[in-house]
Order: sequence, then structure tokens, then C-alpha cells
Amino acid sequence: MSSIMQYLDWHNNNYKTKIDIKRIDFKTGIYLPDTLSVNEITLLIDSLFHTNFIESRNKTILDFMYSTACRVSELCEVKISDIDFEDDYIKLTGKGNKQRLVPIGTELKVNLFKYIKLRSDFVKNNISYLFISKNKNKLERTSVYRVVKNIALNNNLKNNVHPHTLRHSAATHMLESGCDLRTLQEFLGHSSVSTTKIYTKLTKEFLSEIFQESHPRA
Repeated sequence: MSSIMQYLDWHNNNYKTKIDIKRIDFKTGIYLPDTLSVNEITLLIDSLFHTNFIESRNKTILDFMYSTACRVSELCEVKISDIDFEDDYIKLTGKGNKQRLVPIGTELKVNLFKYIKLRSDFVKNNISYLFISKNKNKLERTSVYRVVKNIALNNNLKNNVHPHTLRHSAATHMLESGCDLRTLQEFLGHSSVSTTKIYTKLTKEFLSEIFQESHPRA
């Protein structure tokens, strides 16, 4: 808005033809995040195996991001000590260093065990971060973006798949399966439920589509 008004001031000061606009209103739209189907998520995760450290790491990253619905920044900060295999919880550190506990799903638990075994063989020094690079350093966010994007392209999925797509997909699938908004808010680490409500729009569209396809009086 300020840039437009500055341009109008410049135009009116330099040209005889004046543009007289008292006020400009922009209609704010609702941004609907991209999501993948459950089958597409499964396709991505199952396309990789625990054959070597890098492939195991990438498989576990996909499963971790979808199963916990974490942000990519949270993924990079997870330490092995943040994982409680006894009670099946992972501690995530989100925005403003706020911490929350999320459960470990049964399939993620299996992948974590297999990955950590390969990780321990790959790196002998005492690096605390769960996900590390091939150079044995803390994994950077840009690397995670490349991993997710490349795996999606290799599986012929749309080319705008990124780490947040997994988070959006998890949230949408949970709502579609009956998760209430407040619980989802806690799971995602949103400070306000109004941020979580964006996913209700996606769910309404999903319900409308199912209704149109299946209800006799649609």
C-alpha cells in the first residue's frame, strides 16, 4: 500500500494528468496451503529404504515431518535426547523457543530405530542433532527443502511440494479424521487457534467434494 501511494505522489508531482485516489482497499483472500493425499504421502515415504545412511535419513525425515507435523526449523533442531522411546514422545522446540511434546507413531518409531542404527555406524563423534548431513554436521533447512522437493519430483508428484506441505497435509488429514481444532492447535504449536482455522476451510472443501460424489440428493 505504501509503495503504491509513493508512486502516486511521484506521478502527480511529475505529470500533468493527475491520479486522484482517496483510498485503496484490497480484498484479502484466504491462503489455502497445498496438501498431498494420504496415498501420496505413503508413496513418498515408501519409495525410500534403509539401505544406507542418506536414504535412511531422507526416509525418516519424510516420516518425521508428516507424523509430527513439525516445522522444518523444528526438525533441524531435534536432538536424539529429545526422543523418549519409553513413553513414545518427541520434544519439539518451536517459535520463541516454546517446547511441546508430540507422540511418536508406530511406523515412525520403526523408522527412527532403523535410522539411528545406521546413523551410529555413520558418525562416531558425539554430535547431538538427530538429522545430520553427509559431512556429519547439523542438517540445514535448505538441505531439507532439497530433499523433499527431489523425492517428490522423483515420484512424479507436483513440483511445488516442500517441507511445509507435509505439515499442512498432516493437519488436514487429522481434521478430516475427526481431530478437534483445539487439539490440533496444540499438536501444531500454534499460539492462536485462529491460525489453525485455515485448515477447516480445506476440510469443508473435502466434505463438499465427498458430499457431491456420494450423497443421493447432492
